[in-house]
Amino acid sequence: MEVIKDGKVGDPDNWSAEVVCEKKDKFDRDGCSAILAVTAEDLTMMYWHGTHFRHNYAAIMCPQCGKYNRVRDVPKPVWLKFNTIENREGSIFDGFSESIY
Repeated sequence: MEVIKDGKVGDPDNWSAEVVCEKKDKFDRDGCSAILAVTAEDLTMMYWHGTHFRHNYAAIMCPQCGKYNRVRDVPKPVWLKFNTIENREGSIFDGFSESIY
């Protein structure tokens, strides 16, 4: 199939976004406020323990302070290419757990 004109997501291989290194929720730590331009190549798979299973998510590590920052609104085509068995197996635990086990 050929794409004549990109839609709102565009080509997943050319996806980019801006991420601010900051505290995302009450369980997170403060960031350094750097504004980072990221691409799919920069994404790191992270996870936290829910009550019954692991929850994976995309994050990036700030090159200035080393804090991992969740990347929200990753388009589905980018997530599908990133969410591989290898990435899930190599994911990094973020320290948060609600596990009942």
